[in-house]
Amino acid sequence: MSVSRWIATAGATCLVAGSVGQFVQYLVSPIDEGVSAYAQVAQAAAHLARMRWAIPLDLFILLIAPAALYAGLLAGARVSKLAAAGAGLVFASWLGAGYLLGSDILLYLAATAPDQTTAAALVDGYLSYPLVEGVVVAYLLGHVVGFLLLGVALRRARTVAVWAASAVAVWPFFEVLGEASGIRALAAAGFALLAVGFGACAVAVARQSSA
Repeated sequence: MSVSRWIATAGATCLVAGSVGQFVQYLVSPIDEGVSAYAQVAQAAAHLARMRWAIPLDLFILLIAPAALYAGLLAGARVSKLAAAGAGLVFASWLGAGYLLGSDILLYLAATAPDQTTAAALVDGYLSYPLVEGVVVAYLLGHVVGFLLLGVALRRARTVAVWAASAVAVWPFFEVLGEASGIRALAAAGFALLAVGFGACAVAVARQSSA
């Protein structure tokens, strides 16, 4: 794969900023995904300063979508159905991120509302809305399967080291298990693995650029 310097710079930026930004956002955010909306509002109310930082950091998470496409090209998506399927699944599952990331703003507003109970009920109604629940399911399935396929494709293409391809493949399992069990360190390890794997991909993209 040979790409222009500008395209390579954009790709490397998305790969690094998206994955590192997601990792930092998770460390900053006080919200646990596996608890009720009422508990999340209470967490936000107890850590308003962290919530104010977590909301703009959400924007970096959006960069994971284009970053996955660059990783797919690195894995040979032009000729590899496996790489194309992996990158496509990740990209498609990330299209609903607006619905998911918007909940952080709702949680902050609910935490600062005069009547937190009523506001929390509104957040709960949003999170339990069928469309939002469907987006959550699509996100979970899409990015778990998608990154697994993408990691395997990177390994077969041999464009990054085995450890980097493995990190891309397995990180969602750490994330999902950590958030489901409430073990934040496990989920954080997953986000860190993606940052490491995508960091290696960024270096590979930069090296393969043409002057």
